[in-house]
Amino acid sequence: MPSSRAIKNRIKSTKNIQQITKAMEAVSAVKMRKSEGAAIKGRPFALHAVNILKKIDKSLGEDARELSPLFKKREIKKALLVVVASDKGLAGAFNSNVIKAANNFVKHSAHPLDIVAVGKKSKEYFERNKFSINRSFELMGDYATLAEIKPLSEHLISLFESGTYDKVDIIYTNFISALKQEVVHRPLLPLNAETLRQVVENIIPSSGKFSEMKVDMLAEDKDYTFEPSLSDIVKNLVPTLVEIEVFHSILEANASEHAARMVAMKNASENAKELIKTFTISYNKARQAQITKELIEIVSGKEALAAQES
Repeated sequence: MPSSRAIKNRIKSTKNIQQITKAMEAVSAVKMRKSEGAAIKGRPFALHAVNILKKIDKSLGEDARELSPLFKKREIKKALLVVVASDKGLAGAFNSNVIKAANNFVKHSAHPLDIVAVGKKSKEYFERNKFSINRSFELMGDYATLAEIKPLSEHLISLFESGTYDKVDIIYTNFISALKQEVVHRPLLPLNAETLRQVVENIIPSSGKFSEMKVDMLAEDKDYTFEPSLSDIVKNLVPTLVEIEVFHSILEANASEHAARMVAMKNASENAKELIKTFTISYNKARQAQITKELIEIVSGKEALAAQES
């Protein structure tokens, strides 16, 4: 058994760790509430943006593919995968779940595939494992704004429009609740009605404040009439709507990251509490054994002196 001094040092170290994890839990809870609010408040905006894209695709049909390259479906010679992870660790299985999904997709891909890594953890993993990285983006992990996401969305749109890649997919984590987040893998480009329907289904929660929007958003709509210039509207509107789609994915990932970290730090704090209890019992036992040993030595010494005097 370790000495009482060693056990006491372990108790002190564990208490210090517990203080850190409690502080991180509190910080993550504040960040989660703020990022959750941004993600949830952004859902109606993202839903309407996706619904407009769906209506454009339905109304124009093949004309949409002629007016905007973002609707053009090409033979897939090379694909691009956007993997959204975090800049920081200590978030439980948040990053590993995203990377596992990305690995599984890469493993079964029938086409050459490059990675756009969003988040430092995503970049570090794919660099370490020698994946082909097209580009990486960082510092989007707390409260991202549309302006901060714009370079990412413009980069993806540019690569697709130029024909560098014929297909763009995205993997991120969708925020469901503080205790539940779900990794989502969906096509991003080219745009088509079925893909946009899947996006709508992913954005609308199964219950809660915005769940009633599911019926309206998934209902079939009448065709749009475009005025004054169809080509100008599609040319300027569609890229903006794609940017909103990417932006919403980052917002969902941000909220999921902070929720995962809050739960991970809560579990760490509880584990530290249990360890402190275990160490305290061991310390008391060690201390009791030491006191018993000292008493035995005193009694033995007294008896030895008594024997000598007699």
